[in-house]
Amino acid sequence: MPRIAVDAMGGDNAPGVVVRGSYMFAQAKPEIEILLVGQDPVVKPLLDQCGPALKNISVVHAPDVIDMHEHPVEALRKKKHNSLSIGCKLVAEGKADAIMSAGNTGGLVAASTLILRTLPKVIKAGIGANLPTINGRVVVMDVGANVDAKAAHLQQYAAMGEVFYREIVCHGAADAKVRVGLLSVGSEEGKGSALVREAHELLRQSEIPFAGNCEGHDVFDGAFEVVVCDGETGNVVLKVAEGVVDVVTRKTFGYAKENGLGDDPRWRKVAGTLIQTLDWHDVGGAILLGVNGIVIISHGRSDERAIAAGIRVAAECATRHVNDKIVAAIERLNKPAKVA
Repeated sequence: MPRIAVDAMGGDNAPGVVVRGSYMFAQAKPEIEILLVGQDPVVKPLLDQCGPALKNISVVHAPDVIDMHEHPVEALRKKKHNSLSIGCKLVAEGKADAIMSAGNTGGLVAASTLILRTLPKVIKAGIGANLPTINGRVVVMDVGANVDAKAAHLQQYAAMGEVFYREIVCHGAADAKVRVGLLSVGSEEGKGSALVREAHELLRQSEIPFAGNCEGHDVFDGAFEVVVCDGETGNVVLKVAEGVVDVVTRKTFGYAKENGLGDDPRWRKVAGTLIQTLDWHDVGGAILLGVNGIVIISHGRSDERAIAAGIRVAAECATRHVNDKIVAAIERLNKPAKVA
């Protein structure tokens, strides 16, 4: 039975939304155990309000809370009994298989790195985001954990991203096609910064299904299933993509309303499909790959459905032994990466 530690105190609408989403999932999946980590006097009454007691969901007391806008390292040092640290310790001690939080991302990354450490031979952990493309999904990595990346990091991100895409996005499908791209200013070999050129050579020499450089417009057109980059670039890609989606959908729905299409069944069908395709609530959030444990980073605005989706992804990662497969993938790299 996978055991998922859920940060009950993390998120814009925590703890209520987190508790309700966790209960909803626990009720639907009795074979998965959920440990709600948070302030017992606050969390337990909320859990009792959800419905009849369930055997597979319980509360682990954590008296301290790291707020969304606190400095991660300072908060971890001052609030030693916070829900993020206690959740990570549950994973480190084998009492949980994964931790999921919609709270302070920097705090979760810092706590995971300090408490869980990295997997064997992994140099730096990175955050992978599962995003929609014109004909499927793409995993972009890193989107914020490592802004000062080196070429060896990007090579490892490609290996980890490929594993995550095959095992979770494609649910382990044996015939899954994965093309790895390296984000650059041009598709031609030799284009890009010194970092990109060095990473290109490492990727080309490895067994990774490297398909070459990826330009910005290629990220979402379905040309690649995994795109690797440094954390600063990836975070900009993620935030710009979120902004563009927001503008395009608001404009599209606005124009439809202005032209009287709101009640047209054909438009309603198209609109419903569009919303379903772009909706992040069912994705489950991003994942911190490379640490010795499963760490899911859910959106701060997560509602009950998004919380349940995050738990689902965490459980699937545990069930499919994603970290074991990442260790094997790193071992297969032709040039074991070493950074002074």
